[in-house]
Amino acid sequence: RSGSGAEVWLHVPAAAAEAPAGGQDREIVGLTPFFEGRSEVLMGLTEAFQRDGDNAFEGAFHGWVAPDEDGAGAYPLVFDAIDFAAQQGRDLPANRRVRLCGFAREVAAYPDEAAFSAAQAEGPGFASQSFFPVGLFAAASSGAGGVPGLGAIAGSPSSHALLAGRVADLSRHTNEVTGQTFLALSVDSLEATFDIVAAPEVVTGEVVPGGIVQVACWMFGRILD
Repeated sequence: RSGSGAEVWLHVPAAAAEAPAGGQDREIVGLTPFFEGRSEVLMGLTEAFQRDGDNAFEGAFHGWVAPDEDGAGAYPLVFDAIDFAAQQGRDLPANRRVRLCGFAREVAAYPDEAAFSAAQAEGPGFASQSFFPVGLFAAASSGAGGVPGLGAIAGSPSSHALLAGRVADLSRHTNEVTGQTFLALSVDSLEATFDIVAAPEVVTGEVVPGGIVQVACWMFGRILD
């Protein structure tokens, strides 16, 4: 863990973990990035799954934000679990608090809701607090298959998401390991607050506290309960 909050979770098989320091048997088979922010989202988790090519430590969860009594909720969400190997054997469905962080591929920033709304007139309109699980809909459009409650889904959905929300908190960090800077945002979106991290070069406009951001990202999570 970097002092900036940036993390890399290394996947080390048990036999390798027990090898002496510097031993030839030590092996890292993969890694998962994360940022330890403050997000705590109540989700109704429905399914754990792995994708083709995942190692034993890698996997994702499907669930519903703001779960209701009918096994659904405000909207579905998929996230890659940084601690999947420790969580995959737990009983589902179940309500769990999850720390969710979006690693941004694109961020469009607006000073206020009026500026955001004006930008929506030029394309598909989004609410200033909205969440679109892109990875689920992309999977659903390609055929039949797998996640309960979502109809026909081919294969395993990705954790891609498109969200919009108000910037509740903003900080700038320098990762002392890499020397690179990044933005860390706390974004109040639809029924949830998400941590978002972004490299400056993926941001269009100026991110300001109280402003609106629209973020295309990959969701990672850590189950807190």
